[in-house]
Amino acid sequence: MGGQTGWQVCYGAAMPNALITGTSTGIGLATALYFAQQGYTVFAGARKPEVVPVHANLLPVALDVNSDGSVQACVASVLQQAGTIDVLVNNAGIGQGGAVELMPMSHIRAMFETNFFGAVRMMQAVLPGMRERRSGTVVNVTSMLGHMTLGCHAYYTATKFALGAVSEALAMEVREFGIGVAIIEPGVILTPIWSKGESTMPEGHSYQRAMGRLYRMFGAQMEGGTLPDAVARAIYDAVQEGGKKVRYPVGADAEVLAEARDRMSAEEWVALFAEPDDQVFAAKARQVFGVDLYNPPSLNARRAGAGSGS
Repeated sequence: MGGQTGWQVCYGAAMPNALITGTSTGIGLATALYFAQQGYTVFAGARKPEVVPVHANLLPVALDVNSDGSVQACVASVLQQAGTIDVLVNNAGIGQGGAVELMPMSHIRAMFETNFFGAVRMMQAVLPGMRERRSGTVVNVTSMLGHMTLGCHAYYTATKFALGAVSEALAMEVREFGIGVAIIEPGVILTPIWSKGESTMPEGHSYQRAMGRLYRMFGAQMEGGTLPDAVARAIYDAVQEGGKKVRYPVGADAEVLAEARDRMSAEEWVALFAEPDDQVFAAKARQVFGVDLYNPPSLNARRAGAGSGS
């Protein structure tokens, strides 16, 4: 193939077109830049397109995935300019932790509106063109928390489970039309999402143990953690193979957690995280995961250090 990618073979000299949501920061921005560097024409969707950096193959477009009108206008504009949308990457998302009992309904609805319904809006707007052309790839960025549950992160997790379920069903529906579907499941990624959330838990609440364990794992995996570029490369690779594997965990922590969860029953998983003694919990967790996920540096940093011989 002389070094050509699958897309170059399919589309000849013309650059393929990608529409990516949530590109102002983090994973979305890294993905938009990476696809542009690989020769894609990238339509970078953002509520504030003026913040998207300048790149020869990058075209910022106004997009609010929470608005039917904005989604329809964005897709129509991209199709008018490019003729096709070869790749859709649903990345836009928001996150917030909190106990099931204490999370305000307005916050729950907001997460579902963006993380789930926003992605559905985008798919419904883009799929007719892909189906008619009998080609394309839909990539939905979920999370390792679309593969497993953790205490005090139920509602964010629920949005990602829901999107993963729809993605699997979509893969069954559209494969006959030559459309691939990929679910990207990042672990703890160093992005601004960690500074955007607000606390919903009152002082002195009853869920200190579950919340503490959640924050301890996240904090440990952020020290020398996985960068957004790793997710961008995983998304690109998934597109190149047409979403053949369907689910793609990204990051050492995501891989370890997914493998452990797949080995365990629901009761075993719940019993592990419901263990009342913190020392016993830490020992059991290390045994189950085969590594320490609750103390820094991150598993990503440890593996990188081992690979460099340091």
